[in-house]
Amino acid sequence: MNMNKICKIRLAIGIAASIALGSCAKFENRNFETEKPQQVIDQEALDAYAPLKTYVNYSEQAHFKLGVEMNWTDLRSNSTLYRLMQAHVDEISLTSELLHIKAVGEDGQINISDLQDALEKHAASGMATHLGHLLWHEAQAANYLNNLVADVNIPGESGTILLQNFEDDALDQSYPVIGAGSTRVKSDPDGVSGKALNVLGPQTFPQFEISLPDDLKLGDCKSITIDFKGAGCCGLYGAGMRMAVSNSLGAVSLVNYGSPSSYGAPDNQWFRNGIDLTFANLNLSSAQKQLTNFVLTIGSATGGADYLIDNITLHWEKTGQTIIKTADEKREIFTAELDKWIKTIAEAGKESVKSWSVVYQPIDEESPSEIRSGGERADLPANMFFWQDFLGKDYASIAVKMIKQYANADDQIFFTENNLIDNPAKIEGLIDLIAYTESKGASVDGIVAEMSMNVGDSKEKIVFTLQKLAETNKLVKVSFDIGTGTSINQMTNILHQQQKEMHRWFVEAYHDIIPKAQRGGMTFRSPVDRLSGSTWRPNQPVGLWTNSGGYQRKPAYLGVIEGLQQ
Repeated sequence: MNMNKICKIRLAIGIAASIALGSCAKFENRNFETEKPQQVIDQEALDAYAPLKTYVNYSEQAHFKLGVEMNWTDLRSNSTLYRLMQAHVDEISLTSELLHIKAVGEDGQINISDLQDALEKHAASGMATHLGHLLWHEAQAANYLNNLVADVNIPGESGTILLQNFEDDALDQSYPVIGAGSTRVKSDPDGVSGKALNVLGPQTFPQFEISLPDDLKLGDCKSITIDFKGAGCCGLYGAGMRMAVSNSLGAVSLVNYGSPSSYGAPDNQWFRNGIDLTFANLNLSSAQKQLTNFVLTIGSATGGADYLIDNITLHWEKTGQTIIKTADEKREIFTAELDKWIKTIAEAGKESVKSWSVVYQPIDEESPSEIRSGGERADLPANMFFWQDFLGKDYASIAVKMIKQYANADDQIFFTENNLIDNPAKIEGLIDLIAYTESKGASVDGIVAEMSMNVGDSKEKIVFTLQKLAETNKLVKVSFDIGTGTSINQMTNILHQQQKEMHRWFVEAYHDIIPKAQRGGMTFRSPVDRLSGSTWRPNQPVGLWTNSGGYQRKPAYLGVIEGLQQ
């Protein structure tokens, strides 16, 4: 029998037997149970908690807002993260993208269409909005701003004016002289120069009345050149050329120059443009330099003059100048620029923004009693500009008044500062700046303290910082993040628990130390762990949610709840 047929028969018998046995057996229902991994159980427990804002007792702290910082890109796109945050917080803080350098073009035009779109779309959420930072020294359109007050360099000019070539004079016409001789206009014996002036007699010097163009003064005049023709007997050598400037015809004190021969004039031949007599030798007075009309006396000092001169030419030069704007002019210019900037932002947020970070990082790190300054530094980074260097300490009050004018008079005004834990003296600087600002008629409601912490940070220093903030008697809003000092992929269960505990402790500390009437709110600077391409704390696990896998809650989430439930 064929082997393929044998195999098919055996298979058929086996299937039939299996069916027969199955028809006789009683059905048995078997339940298979497996234990859930602890990680899944823990995550389900976290997910069972209500949204964060449901644990806030708002009735006892009227100004308190639970918020998160977000990019307006999320608002515009109605992203998953933005929708998630709507369930958990009641205020969105928009501060990281409001950058002067991004909004202001090279021509000074301001474009905030993305912000306007974000605010319009966000308005439907019914959430509060905190917007800033309006005045900062970094991320400024510094090139545009500095060009507004740059020195104006006016280049110099130069040229020549032909004062006299005698072509329009009648033959034998004479000019006034000083000395015993005379002058007369005659034809050039060489037939080259047309007409020229013949100077005759001992120590004889012709005089010419000069009127300069309206835009020139005698102080702009550099030298006089003349064409000369004279023999050795009659002016080529002698005692030298002479020149003077006076207000009128008549006697004058002449200044000595070299003889025509010393300039290279040949014997009894025309010497063109070679004799150059500078005005610097005349030591003109300040009054003379302002003249536009004067008498020029010029000639060769000799006992037996008989020479020709022609083409008396004036060489002038206006020195370039630099116009430097005064401090008052700069203040006026930058006040107008600040008004333009704040007016644009304020009008965009007028309907939806009720809380503003007006001044950001105003206090100097090294000298906390002073506001920051660029000083006289010539090496400032390209995008750094200190408004206060031109507007003075008043810059804050000017900005606050503008917000009140263009937005709403009852909006909350905050000054935002960072690095207060390691440099608490900056709080005293803030107190001083706020007091000064209010003395100028601009009220300030509170301080936003940016606090970047890690699980191992000194709690004593943090408590001291909160105590100093409470002593300001202003609203205190903390914008904070708590990391572990590691990257995301280095996280362990122990670090997660430490981060949870630090969140619980910090939220409790804020509520214990800051009086209820001063609690402006708590803002999570990054609700999710930072991405690897972030500009600050890249790839660090600072969030209450993961940044992948559907934004899973972390133990830190529970830490916040426990802190709010104190």
